[in-house]
Amino acid sequence: MENKLPIADEFEELAYNRGLREIFLIEGDSMFPALKNGDLVLINPNAEIAVGDIVLARHPFKKSVKIIKRIAEILPDEKYFLVGDNPSESSDCRSFGAIRSEDILGKAICRLP
Repeated sequence: MENKLPIADEFEELAYNRGLREIFLIEGDSMFPALKNGDLVLINPNAEIAVGDIVLARHPFKKSVKIIKRIAEILPDEKYFLVGDNPSESSDCRSFGAIRSEDILGKAICRLP
């Protein structure tokens, strides 16, 4: 799936400057081609999320580690099945199970230039 994120516009840059967005650095190729190693993305912690969205989440076993994956399914009890776009390079819910809603930190909404 090559659903690339758009480049940040002035509104998103302003939202970041006002503390309404956070920046996340992509490390690795698990989301290639949508996101590549070294990309910077803006995360909106208050955005509505749906199947197909790219989200930032806490790793279920390593709480200090954050992962960025695409929502493949929304399951009962507000659990999310997250997968990388590049399965051969991705550690995701196929190996560690669904993510609880409280571990979703926000939606990736755009890339920084």
